[in-house]
Amino acid sequence: MRVGILETGETFAWQPLLAREADCRLRVDMRGLRYMSSRETLDLLAGRLKIFPAELVFLGSGNYHHLALPLITRRAAGGPVQVLVFDRHLDCFPPAQGYVSCGSWIRELVKHPAVQRVVVIGVAGKLPPLPARVQVITPGRWRSMLARRQSCWEALLGPAGIYVSIDKDVFSAPATDWGAGEMTVNEVFAFLRWCLEHRRVVGMDVCGELTPRGPWPAVEEQRLIAHHEKINLALCRLLKHAAGISRAGGSAGRREMNRHMGLPA
Repeated sequence: MRVGILETGETFAWQPLLAREADCRLRVDMRGLRYMSSRETLDLLAGRLKIFPAELVFLGSGNYHHLALPLITRRAAGGPVQVLVFDRHLDCFPPAQGYVSCGSWIRELVKHPAVQRVVVIGVAGKLPPLPARVQVITPGRWRSMLARRQSCWEALLGPAGIYVSIDKDVFSAPATDWGAGEMTVNEVFAFLRWCLEHRRVVGMDVCGELTPRGPWPAVEEQRLIAHHEKINLALCRLLKHAAGISRAGGSAGRREMNRHMGLPA
């Protein structure tokens, strides 16, 4: 998979290793993208994304998670797709009329006829009524599924292509602009490895970067940003090496993949 960065701000200026890993970058200097965008603005962005070749796209802060919408609908144009969203928030809340927000974009996504289902993993707390074709898996249920991996994941996912959208606020660490969740990085990566081995992953986006509060990051912010960059690089390496590593097979292949990602075997 080719790696791309949507430059929605200066967030990635503080992640130079990720910048070098990227195959392409798109400076998005349009107004009206942060938090909430009009449908007209998203249509304009979708037009610019037609020539953006990346399959793994880094969006920046969680304030821009709704920019996943044109990325997913672009993939859905090629056939049926099922969408997996890792997020500690359920982004299905009603938006302002004529707008799509970082808290409402899933409600808009399920209107697309090629989107078979949206599974949101990592949401905690009381759930509101869910739109049709949206399923929620809480952290507790997710851990019980991890214990039974093959049977549960086979039942969860059909044969259609999979698009994965990750908001890093789902992780217990590092902190993001929108807090931290209850899932570990290794739990999510274990599932991604399974998807890459057993299903067709058609695309992925990542948001939840930490934004410095000032013109440059404080010492603690630098530490957290470095942690975020490490996760981002691990995702890049996971996807870029997946095809070759899967040919190694078995536990040797998994150990080699972990070595590339910088995660424990």
